[in-house]
Amino acid sequence: MDGLLLDTENLYTQGTQQILSEHNQTYDWEFKTKLMGKRTDEVARMIIDHYNLPLTPEEWINKSSNIYNNLFPTVKSLPGVAKLVHHLAKHRVPISVASSSSSSAFKLKSVNHTGLFSFFDNIVLGDNDMVKNAKPAPDIFIVASEYFKDGGIHPEDCLVVEDAPLGVAAGKAAGMQVLMIPDYRIDHSLKKEATLTLSSLDDFNPRDFGLPEYDYTTVTHVIFDMDGLLLNTQEFYSNVGAEILSKHGKTPDWEFKMKVIGRQASEAADMIVDHYSLPYSGQEYLAMYEEELYSLFPSCSLMPGVERLVRHLHAHNIPIGVATSSTRKVMDIKISSKHSDFFSLFNPIVTGCNPTIKQAKPSPEIYQLCASMFSSPPASPGSCLVLEDAPNGVQAGLAAGMQVVMIPHNKVKKEYLMPATQVLATMEHFRPQDFGLPAY
Repeated sequence: MDGLLLDTENLYTQGTQQILSEHNQTYDWEFKTKLMGKRTDEVARMIIDHYNLPLTPEEWINKSSNIYNNLFPTVKSLPGVAKLVHHLAKHRVPISVASSSSSSAFKLKSVNHTGLFSFFDNIVLGDNDMVKNAKPAPDIFIVASEYFKDGGIHPEDCLVVEDAPLGVAAGKAAGMQVLMIPDYRIDHSLKKEATLTLSSLDDFNPRDFGLPEYDYTTVTHVIFDMDGLLLNTQEFYSNVGAEILSKHGKTPDWEFKMKVIGRQASEAADMIVDHYSLPYSGQEYLAMYEEELYSLFPSCSLMPGVERLVRHLHAHNIPIGVATSSTRKVMDIKISSKHSDFFSLFNPIVTGCNPTIKQAKPSPEIYQLCASMFSSPPASPGSCLVLEDAPNGVQAGLAAGMQVVMIPHNKVKKEYLMPATQVLATMEHFRPQDFGLPAY
C-alpha cells in the first residue's frame, strides 16, 4: 500500500526527519530503503540503533504517531492506481491489500480514500494475528492468498505489486510473481529480484500477466460535466446543505446524496425536503439554499488537472463541450468572475434549462443533445467520451452509448463506481492516449 497505492513515502520521510532534526541527524535514503515494508516496531528499533538516539522504541512510536496523525489524512493516491483497481474489480479479478501498516495507521491513511479501498476483496495489515513475521518473510502475502483459496486460487496464481525491495523478496518467497514499481532513487541492484519492473502503474499492461487488458476505444469528441468535475463547487453544495439540515437537528445522508448529485435543482430540492422531512416546500428550500450558494459561487476554482487537459485538447482541435444540469443563470454566476475565458474554449455548452431537455440526468438526453450540437457531430455516440464525477451523470453518459471516465468524490463506494468505463482519483491522472486522443 505505502508508496504503491498511496504516496505515503514522502510523508514518512517528512515525519521521520522532523524527529531526527531534534537530534541533529539527517535521514538518508540508503538507510530508508532498508525500512520500507517493515512494521512500525521494527522501524522504530532500527532508526534508534542506526542514529544512536536517546529514545526507547515506544517513545519514537509516540512521537511519530503524533506527527503522522496530522500527515496521513492528507495523502494522495498515486497515478494509475484507481484506474487499475477499478479495471480488475470490473473484470472480477480477486484483489487484496497486504500492507505492513497497523490498523490504526491504515485508518488514518485511508480516511479520504474509502471509495478506492472499497474495491478490494480483503485487506490484510501488519498487526493481523495470522501474520507472524514481517516482510521480507512471505507471511502477509500467504495470509492474503488464503482468502482466495475457496476460488481455487493458490499462491503461485497470485501477482504481487510492490514498491519496496523487502516486499519483492516477500512476494518471491511466497512463490508469487512480483511486479515492482520502485522509487526512481532505488538502486538497480535492488530491482533484480522482481519479475517485472516499471516506473509507474500507468505503464502496466495487465495482459503481460494474463489479466484482462484495458478495453477502452478511440474517441473523437469529449464532453465534460461541470460541478465537481471542472469546478470545485460540490464542496459549496455540501456545506450549505449541511448547514440547513443542522438547523433541524439532521445530518447529511451520503447514500441519499448519491441519488441527488447531477439532478436539476428543483427536482433535487423536492427530493431533499421529502427525504429529510423538512418543514419547507421544495421551492422554499431552494430559495434559501440558492441565496447562500450564489454568494459563494464566484469564488469557485478549477479542479486540479482540468485546465491542462482542456487547453491540451483545444490546442489539438479536439471538439470539447460541457453538459451541466446547472441553469445558464447559475452557470454564469459560477464562471463570470474568474473563468469566462476558460469556458470560451468549449462549444457547445448545454445547460439544464435547455427547453429541449425533458428529463435531467440520469436520463441521457443532455449528453445526446450536446453531441448533436457539435459543429461536426461525432460519427456515433461511442465516439464521445464523457467525464463525470457523479453516479447520475455516469448513468446518463453510458445510457447515451458513450464511454465515461468517472472522477468521483473519495467517499463514493464500489457499487456506484463499477459501471464507469474508467475511474480516476483526479483529472491529473487522466491519460488522453487511453482513448486515442493526443498524449500530453
